[in-house]
Amino acid sequence: MELPLYEKIANLIEQQIQEGIFLPGSKIPSVRKSSKQMEVSVATVLQAYSLLEDRGAIKARPQKGYFVQEHRLQPSDPAKIAPTQNDGTIHTLLRRLLHASQNNDIIQFGAAIPKSQFLPIRQLQRSVGRLMRLEPEICAAYEFTPGSLSLRRQIAIRMLDNGCQLQPDDITITLGCQNALMLSLQAVAKAGDTIAIESPVYHGVLQVIEVLNLKAVEIPCCTETGINLDLLEEAAEEWDIKACIVTPNNQNPIGATLNYQARKRLIKQSVTFGFTLIEDDVYGELSYKDKRERSLKADDTHNTVIYCSSFSKSIAPGFRIGWVVGGPFQAKIEHYAYVQSLAIPTLTQTAIANFLENGAYDRHLRKTRQTYQDNLARCQALIAEHFPLGTTTSQPKGGFLLWVTLPGTVNAMTLHAQALEKNIGFLPGLAFSLTAQFNHHFRLNYALIWDNKTDAALKELGKLCQQLVS
Repeated sequence: MELPLYEKIANLIEQQIQEGIFLPGSKIPSVRKSSKQMEVSVATVLQAYSLLEDRGAIKARPQKGYFVQEHRLQPSDPAKIAPTQNDGTIHTLLRRLLHASQNNDIIQFGAAIPKSQFLPIRQLQRSVGRLMRLEPEICAAYEFTPGSLSLRRQIAIRMLDNGCQLQPDDITITLGCQNALMLSLQAVAKAGDTIAIESPVYHGVLQVIEVLNLKAVEIPCCTETGINLDLLEEAAEEWDIKACIVTPNNQNPIGATLNYQARKRLIKQSVTFGFTLIEDDVYGELSYKDKRERSLKADDTHNTVIYCSSFSKSIAPGFRIGWVVGGPFQAKIEHYAYVQSLAIPTLTQTAIANFLENGAYDRHLRKTRQTYQDNLARCQALIAEHFPLGTTTSQPKGGFLLWVTLPGTVNAMTLHAQALEKNIGFLPGLAFSLTAQFNHHFRLNYALIWDNKTDAALKELGKLCQQLVS
């Protein structure tokens, strides 16, 4: 079957990029110019450029045109992709790094926790205070698994926004999203089984793998298009993969969001190869678009997706309120949740349920998303000005995490040690893989108050980088 004309044009331009005709960061011909050069309609060129954006080859800049992406994570050699077990190295590294982050004197770019100024603290304070006045007994109460019915009802309503039609009984409340992920893996895999994970990946997933004694196949991710589905398919053909943990919206740490075609293909792969998809959607509510992205679960017609999320990134990290939609594994998940934690405090669940019910959450999200987007622009501008030539960043479309790639001569662990001496913290790339990758990368949290002190810290970090360039 012959390819559509727009796809032929996209393939031609992508080949020109690969051959170096259009260099990284350079502008490609405008839509109108390409239309005249190729003697096709403007609409056809727009379709081609849209396809190239989905592939992560080019990037549109408002009022400036289309530019070749400056950086894509280089896929690992497929021959080197193989099941790996966590030998405890990551746990030791994280314990050291996170211990250092507890110092209040440190300007913390590392922890994926928003500053309290970006959380609805005052509204929650009023909600908790009212509950304690009117229902003082609630302070000593807790809810057995599956958790508060009123909260599960509000979550079901909330998830209509990401395309999911759920009943409260489909939902189990957990102690945050990390707990939801661990319960999900326990339900689908046993010690020694192999699961697929993104690379780089949220470090909490690596810790769960260690605790549950699982093997992991790391599937490379691109900062623009997310997980490499060609390599996932190759891995699934070679090994018996029980589950794949994926963050389709604003992935931690690189901020990638899967497009619609990739989501369809990912779900199809899970059906074809018989593995369960465990969806981590903890950053889904923080999309910079007016309408948030659909979840994988919304298109899960074969019931192969377990959905995990929490309010830790958007409402109250300290409340530790998450949830899981387990589908066919729901009974097992609820059993493990009961055995491990028995119950969850009623006070925190009720406070969040009330907050969701009164409509304040959407107003809070609109304001917070805009602030994060502004912070991202400021952060990237500072990096472009003060970090060494060759430093690149991801282009997140939501959340508050930035993946920074340093020139190859700069070791992120060396930079981290020097930065701590200046009371500056960040999380080096080694924390996001089992295979000692990402030595020249680090994750940066921009959910901070951007004042002169924060500006000065990022400038100082850039200065330290400059000194490490050989």
